[in-house]
Amino acid sequence: MKRFRYIFFAVLLAMMWLGINVYADEYDGLDFDYGSVLVQLKPQITDAVSMCSDPFEELNISDAKCIFGDDASSISLFSDKTEPIIYVLDLENPSRENVIDTIEKLKAMPNIEYAEPNYNVYEFSEPNDTYYQNGKQAVLDLIGAKKLWDFDIDCSDVAVGVMDSGIQTNHEDLIDNIWVNTRENVGDGIDNDGNGYIDDIYGWNCGDSNGDVSYVDEHGVHVAGIVSAATNNSKGVASIARNAKIASIKIFNSSKNTKLSYIIDGINYAKKNDINIINCSFGGTGWGSTSVSIVKSAIEAVPNMFFVIAAGNTTSFSEADNDKVAVYPSQFTKDLDNVISVANTTSSDELNGKSHYGAKSVDIAAPGTDIYSTIPTNSYKVMSGTSMSTPMVTSTVAVMRAINPNISAKEIKETLCSSSDKLSALTGKVISGGRLNAYNAVKAIMPTATPTATPTVKPTATPTTVPTPTPTVTPTATPMTVPTPTATPSPTATPTTVPTPTVTSSPTATPTVKPTATPTIVPTVTPSPTAMPTTVPMPTVTSSPTATPTAAPTVTPMPTVLTNNKIECGIKDNKLIVSLNFEEDDEVMYVAFRKGNELKKIVTPDIHNMTAEVDLSDTEYDSIDVYVWNEKMQPYAEVNKIEK
Repeated sequence: MKRFRYIFFAVLLAMMWLGINVYADEYDGLDFDYGSVLVQLKPQITDAVSMCSDPFEELNISDAKCIFGDDASSISLFSDKTEPIIYVLDLENPSRENVIDTIEKLKAMPNIEYAEPNYNVYEFSEPNDTYYQNGKQAVLDLIGAKKLWDFDIDCSDVAVGVMDSGIQTNHEDLIDNIWVNTRENVGDGIDNDGNGYIDDIYGWNCGDSNGDVSYVDEHGVHVAGIVSAATNNSKGVASIARNAKIASIKIFNSSKNTKLSYIIDGINYAKKNDINIINCSFGGTGWGSTSVSIVKSAIEAVPNMFFVIAAGNTTSFSEADNDKVAVYPSQFTKDLDNVISVANTTSSDELNGKSHYGAKSVDIAAPGTDIYSTIPTNSYKVMSGTSMSTPMVTSTVAVMRAINPNISAKEIKETLCSSSDKLSALTGKVISGGRLNAYNAVKAIMPTATPTATPTVKPTATPTTVPTPTPTVTPTATPMTVPTPTATPSPTATPTTVPTPTVTSSPTATPTVKPTATPTIVPTVTPSPTAMPTTVPMPTVTSSPTATPTAAPTVTPMPTVLTNNKIECGIKDNKLIVSLNFEEDDEVMYVAFRKGNELKKIVTPDIHNMTAEVDLSDTEYDSIDVYVWNEKMQPYAEVNKIEK
C-alpha cells in the first residue's frame, strides 16, 4: 500500500504540472450515464479473500452486476483466473459528480484495473443538409468530418470571431448559430455591459464604429457558413463545428474599405468579449516595418486568442511564394504560436494553382476549392480560395476548444500540423507538409476516461517536481569544461601551462590571497573536475580525479543507494517477467519502452512478492529498460536492459 500511494501521488503531481484537472475537468464535454459506472477487476486477483466478500462495500451503490467473466464472489483464494471481470455499478444517487467521485474512489483500490464512466453510444449518422447529401460537400469527408460528427461534440459555448465583410445574421442556415451579446440591450444607445462598444449585439463594425455588422458583400457570409452553418437542419450546408457561435467582427466599412486600425480594433473587441478564435480570410503586402510591429504586438498581447489566417491567392498578389514576398498577417506565423497560416487544396488533394504557399511561412493546407456555403440572402454558392480554406481550419479549432477550453494556442497549432495528412503535393510547400484532418486533430486531444500512467514523449513546458525515471539519451552538445565548485577570490597572474599531476586529498581551509609566482607541484584550494565527464556519474565525490577522462557520459546512472541488488528479467508468453533480489519493501518499478532513441511508453507495474509482470501485447518497442527506485527517487539497482 505504501508503494501504491507513492505511485498514485506521483502521477497526481505530474498531471497537475501538465495542466490536467484530475477530477471534473477530465470529463468535460464527454457524454456518459450519470447513474452507473463500469469497473474491471485486475485479471489476477491478488486478494481473493477480501474480493470475495464485497469488492465495492465502501461505495454508495445500489447494485453491482457482473456483466463479463465470473463474479468475484465465486473466485477462490487460490484461483488462477486471468480473464477480465467487468461490473456495472448502479449509483444510489445518480449525478455527474457522484460518477466522478465513485471513479476516483475505485482508482484507489488495489484490485481495480479500470474504472470508467458508462459512456453513451449513438448510431453513426450523417447530416441531412441538402448540399452534403447531394455530394457537393464531399471535401468534408476528405478531412474526416463524418467520423468527427459521430462524437456529437457540443460547440455551443465556443464563440468564433469572423473578421471579414459582415454577415447575414438572419440567414436560414446561420441564424441558429449567431453569437449574441446578452449583456447589451438592443438599440438603446447605451454601453450596457461597459465594454466600450455601444449596441454591439451581434459583434462590432470596426470601420463605421457601430453595431451594424450586416454584410457589404457575400464574402463574409460565405466564410461564416464554412465556420458554423447549422448542421442537420434539412437545408443548406453542413459544417465541422455544427453549432459554434459566430460573432461578426466587421473590418470592411460601407465603402468596402479596410485599414490596419480596423483590424487592431477588431482584436481589441474580441479580447473584451472573450472571443478566443479569430478567422482572418484577408491579407496584404507592402506593410511598413512599423505597421507590421504594431499589428504584431496586438496579436502577441492576446496569446490565448488563436488566429487562423489565409495565406493569399495569386489573383490578389503576383508572387505565390510567401517566403519571397511577405503576406500579412499570415506572415506572423513564423514568430507567433497563436497564428496559423493556411493554403488551399483541391478535392483531389493537389495544391490549388492560385494558392499561395511557403515552406517557411505557411503552416498547413485545407480544402478551399469549389466550396459550397452560405451567401445572401438565404442562398448558397460555390467559391474558391484560401479564404475558404481558412474557415475549415477555424471550424476544427472551435471543436478543439469545445473539448478543452484551456488548450493553449501553441498546442492547437502543433496538433493541427502534426495530425495533418501528409501529401507529396505539399512537400516543400507548407511547413507541416500536410492537409488538414479535422478528425485526427480532435481525436488527438480528446481526454481519456482515466489518466494514462505513461508520461508524454515530449517534455512538458515547465519542469516537473520529481526527476524523470529515465535520463536523457544524449548528453549536451558541449559540456562545461570546468565548472568550479567555488569561485576563487582572484585569478592567477599567469595561467599554468600544464595541469598539476596530483590533487590534494582535501582542500585548504582558505584560499590563498595572492597567486603563486610559479606553479605549485600540487593543486591549490579546490580540486577541479576532469575536463570531460566520467563514463558513469559516481554517487559520491572521489578524492582525486580519474587519470584519463572518458569520451562520453553513459546513458544510465549508477545506483546511489545499493549496489548489490539485482533485477532479473525475461519475456515469456508475450509478458515481461521481472524478479527482484532485494531486502527492501518500498520499491517503485518503472518499465520504459523505447523505439530507437524515442521513448514510447512508461508503465509502473505493481510488485508482488518481489515479482512483477507486464503485458507486452500491442506495445511497440525495440528495447525495454527496467528501473527500480525507492520512494526518494534513488535507484536501488543498475538498470536492466532487454533488447527485442
